[in-house]
Amino acid sequence: MRTLSATLLLSMLVATPAVASRAQTTKVAPAPAAGTSAARSDFSGTWVLDTARTEKGQMVPTQMTLKIAQTANGITVDRDQTNQMGQSTASLKYALDGTTSTNQLNFGGNPVDISTVVSWEGPSPVLTSSMKFGDNDAHSVEKWSLGDGGKSLTIDRKVDVGGQSFSSKVVLVKQQ
Repeated sequence: MRTLSATLLLSMLVATPAVASRAQTTKVAPAPAAGTSAARSDFSGTWVLDTARTEKGQMVPTQMTLKIAQTANGITVDRDQTNQMGQSTASLKYALDGTTSTNQLNFGGNPVDISTVVSWEGPSPVLTSSMKFGDNDAHSVEKWSLGDGGKSLTIDRKVDVGGQSFSSKVVLVKQQ
């Protein structure tokens, strides 16, 4: 397998949710205690990128729509976005019970598995993901939070790849 540059790895990691081809979950931790999900925010709905409130940057999409369906057990995200790599769509599934969710991606004909565990900071989910591109490990932490009375969704993301760290903030508004 050829060596990939840190910039290409970062581009692939940022685009990762946009190109997932399948998802599965594997039990790795016990479910949260009864009643703990009551404080969790519900992110269900259709969300569209607010370019005026989103940080500008090379790795931030120029257009994005998220269709989120949330149950007590999981979150499904149908994502349609455009970035420097072009337009892409994906359907991602995340378990909310302390299990690892694995989404498989295809980059240049090479399958890449992304393992994600969702934890909670109060009402906000924190998606911690890891993957391997050739000999390179990549990690991201994505925190979702609602604002404006549930009308905006902010996704704060930190990516570590190739010995470098990058941060971004994306703001989306809920559609009626």
